[in-house]
Amino acid sequence: MSGVLHGTRRGAPASALLIGAEAPGHRIERAPPETGRVPLLTALRPERGWPHWLLWVPMRWRGGWTYEQLPQPWRIESFVPPGVGQPGAPWRTSQAVEAFPVPPRAMSDAAGHPKDEAATGADGDEHEIDIHGLLLVALYLEPRALAMEGAHRGVMHELGHEELHAQVEGALDQFFDLPPHRWAHGFVPSPGGSEVTVDDGGLCFALAACQYPPGLLDVSPGWELDASQAGPGLASLARLHQFTRSTARGQDCSLVLFAGDQIYADASGGLADSRSGIERYARAYGEFKAGPVRLLPPTVARVVQAIDDHEIVDNWEPGPGASHGGNGPWFDVARQAAWHHRWEAGPRVGGPELLWHEFDWRGAAFFTADARCEREARRVANWSSARLWSTTQRDAFNEWLSRGASRPKFVLSGSLPLPRRRMSVEHAASCLRSDGWDGYPHSLHELLGLVWRHRASGLVFLSGDEHRSGWVSAEISAVDGDDRGPVRIHSVHSSALYAPWPFAITAAEELAAPDVFEFDGPDGQRLRCVVSAWADHPGDGFAVLRVRGGEVELWFDRAGAVRAEPDAVLSFRPCDTA
Repeated sequence: MSGVLHGTRRGAPASALLIGAEAPGHRIERAPPETGRVPLLTALRPERGWPHWLLWVPMRWRGGWTYEQLPQPWRIESFVPPGVGQPGAPWRTSQAVEAFPVPPRAMSDAAGHPKDEAATGADGDEHEIDIHGLLLVALYLEPRALAMEGAHRGVMHELGHEELHAQVEGALDQFFDLPPHRWAHGFVPSPGGSEVTVDDGGLCFALAACQYPPGLLDVSPGWELDASQAGPGLASLARLHQFTRSTARGQDCSLVLFAGDQIYADASGGLADSRSGIERYARAYGEFKAGPVRLLPPTVARVVQAIDDHEIVDNWEPGPGASHGGNGPWFDVARQAAWHHRWEAGPRVGGPELLWHEFDWRGAAFFTADARCEREARRVANWSSARLWSTTQRDAFNEWLSRGASRPKFVLSGSLPLPRRRMSVEHAASCLRSDGWDGYPHSLHELLGLVWRHRASGLVFLSGDEHRSGWVSAEISAVDGDDRGPVRIHSVHSSALYAPWPFAITAAEELAAPDVFEFDGPDGQRLRCVVSAWADHPGDGFAVLRVRGGEVELWFDRAGAVRAEPDAVLSFRPCDTA
């Protein structure tokens, strides 16, 4: 069969079905439309092989697990396998804008939720949801149909258009008999259908990091409907899913940031780690994206990742004694895998050697730094000059800071920029033992110096490598008393989603906060950085940030729930250009 057909519900007996329907293996990511098409990213289930057809079913989401099929006809089209890759690998495709159902007119509360399906969150607000979109369903020939294919040289002569429609409807009947959490991740919102946050002009997003892979004892049946049923390995991700899908504040959350270590390629510390790059990286990324992350609701319109050490090997940095030009045997394949499995559906300038990038989201500017793959080898002779980031990335960050002075600005980095570690403070050369930005003092000073140069007050650093949640504020000022006054910034660190090994969790006593240090700025001026005390929030979980007016409200999720009142309110003042 070739071309595109359209259909409405008219089923076939289950006993006569030659076609089976399956949801994709991963959540579908959608990028903004380009030249009339919407770029999409997902992965198909590897155990089924390539499908024969793709089915696009008009649906709408009414909040929670309420999905309804729209009266418009579905569309079926032949599947053309990509030229590169296997089932289960990232699959980037696109769909015409006009193929999506037109979103309903926004209702009084900007999100367009129906009043009978309101979701009530911890803050007591009611949100109404009515988001239209397409549900992607992959259609496969059942084994006896494959036998018929073999008898007819690969062509289904017995299935005319009418019988094919009946077969598809029968497969859909069986498909929709499954609970929604078995297929909801195949839903793609229509362009413009979930673009507005509930709080007019506001921005809410989640920050997470470090998901050590669940083991044999972490099987968690029922986590999709009840996060309390999740075992320790999936508990934080299950709570993130429940928070974003079923609470009012969570439905405001339009973005999820992963600050590194989505996978642990070295989960056994070398004891039993696979020597196959496919097992270490492709399978690990696939399993992470096929977990609770796949069911993040349509209101989470974007997912962004930064790379960190466990996506290569623990505390990776180049070394003079390492093989492969000092990078070790896994660096090149790990960097390529991080690029290949990135969350962006549409094109991004760069490649595996350029993992840093910038993007704008809901009125805020984000810079995703690569604080891992551009490091120089450190030793006693060069600890004060070794670079954590390249001069190219530094210049791009400098140019990014120069734009949009009045917008909220966030920097995502796997490694912690502030505070410094106590050992780096007590003896400067001890920075060689730190894996954070303070381990490369020259680059840390460049970073803070550029913030000072552009008067980037209110800038928020976001990171997640230490397996411990907390935050600090800092003020950068001129030692000679510059008339412009200090620049105030913040550093928010998310603990691990799952960190089962106590020795891998940074103790609060290891962090030098409060702290005061001086350094030379980019324009030859002597600068001073004053860091506040560390506000500690230990335990596995994630962070939630919401920008409102001149402030950033901050919550840290824990085993109970995200509290109604923020754990902190950070001042976000526009850049001081006086």
